[in-house]
Amino acid sequence: MKNLKGKRAILYTRVSTTEQKDHGHSLSDQKARLEGFCIKNNVDVDCIFVEDFSAKNFNRPEYVKLLEYTIKNKKKTDYLLVHRWDRFSRNTLEALQQIELFKSMGIEINSIENWIEHEQSTQLLMLLINLGMPEIDNRIRSERVKEGNRRALLEGRWINMQPKGYVKGRDPFGKVLMQPCPELSPLVKEMFTDFSLGIISQNELLKSEKYKPLALTRSTLSRMLKQIVYAGKIIVPSYKDEAEQIVDALHTPLITLDTYEMMQEQLGIRSRYKRKPSTVNENLPLRGHLECPKCSRNLTGSGSRSKNGNIYYYYHCETRSGCKTRFTIKDAHLALYKYFNKLKPNKDVSRLFKSILVERFSDSESSKKAIIKRKNDNINNLKAKDKLLLNKLIEDIIDNETYKSAKKELNENLLHLEAEKQKLETKGTDNTADFINFGVYALENLGDFYSKADVFTKQKILCSIFGSKLIFENKKYRTPILNKGFDFIYQNISDLGGYKNKNERQSFDYLPLCTRDGT
Repeated sequence: MKNLKGKRAILYTRVSTTEQKDHGHSLSDQKARLEGFCIKNNVDVDCIFVEDFSAKNFNRPEYVKLLEYTIKNKKKTDYLLVHRWDRFSRNTLEALQQIELFKSMGIEINSIENWIEHEQSTQLLMLLINLGMPEIDNRIRSERVKEGNRRALLEGRWINMQPKGYVKGRDPFGKVLMQPCPELSPLVKEMFTDFSLGIISQNELLKSEKYKPLALTRSTLSRMLKQIVYAGKIIVPSYKDEAEQIVDALHTPLITLDTYEMMQEQLGIRSRYKRKPSTVNENLPLRGHLECPKCSRNLTGSGSRSKNGNIYYYYHCETRSGCKTRFTIKDAHLALYKYFNKLKPNKDVSRLFKSILVERFSDSESSKKAIIKRKNDNINNLKAKDKLLLNKLIEDIIDNETYKSAKKELNENLLHLEAEKQKLETKGTDNTADFINFGVYALENLGDFYSKADVFTKQKILCSIFGSKLIFENKKYRTPILNKGFDFIYQNISDLGGYKNKNERQSFDYLPLCTRDGT
């Protein structure tokens, strides 16, 4: 090592995590060693920069400040000193670039523990080894982490951030195993079931008061609806020569795999129908649900004024396409009414459907009670804070202005919570039996129910029942494809055996629920 007497140096210390800050390569230890080196070699310390950041690149807060300082004071600085090379960088290529940058400013970067004579060509190999070892160590550790995470996933353990409806947890052996959140998991389960029925959209879920405790955003909801982890399955990504695979999870699922598949089916249906006309015409409820029998394009609809001034409505293909498919709404609506009237579930199916409705209303009521309880707890907490605030005022811990400001905020929050609680308590006070009987009536008299519904409810019914667009030809519909739930309902009860699960319930877990307002 050449004589360093009278040289000026900037010192740089770094750790990557809070744990390292307290253990291992502590900042205080690095600083003490660097200062001791400078005293021993008569080097003047210009300043010291202390970093708590990863060394995978040089986009670090303190290092950026160091670089700015060095550029301004390059004529006053001879060295940038670090304890060890891994404190400087764990990226060989970027480290060499920084060494060259500082060299162009007349400043040498060096380590007090592994000093390099940069002028000697034979020392270049030692520099590369010193810079490369930390990067190799990083890569080895990264590989180990990836392999460990993959093993955990293959075991069925979810290792990422818990999805909404789950909380952190561990199994009896102390290993990571997330658990259903007692408060939110019933609500998540109910929301998924509602969506899988095909009669409620994502926008309606976001606006629903029932699901406000989930604090959903559009992106969060979309992501939740696609996550198979809720059905007790985990996707293990491909790795090296191993292909992606799906394994059984160890955590408790919130929904069945069938419900998950129904949700994906609904997402597909909504995607196919996303180009429906934004304007709704009461006279044309089938617009957006019909396919041309000749060219397979989507049919539209419009009115045509006759010579005497009357308007007659038709469903037709796009005239500019050259297709002349055209028929009156009277023929199309009458044929659909007749088709719906043929869909008659037998008594066994109706009874089972009724029992499921009772269970669904019971689950919904339980969810509502849990939400009300949570609101009550929050209200009681605010009232307790109010008393504590008053005591602090009486004991002169806070002044009157602080008390008034805090009191105002507490009162606003309290009024908001009580209003939400009251809304929940008063909502849905109608007789449950009326809703259940009405649901059974709608199932058994689908033609009448459809014909009396408004256009928005009609479109929801169409989306719920049919798995594809309707094809109308020669005054009748081709055999339509029914959604899975309705396909189960309207076949003979003796044919359902192949669909039942061990609890004799699988075939009917996804029956769409129609209420008076069509939701």
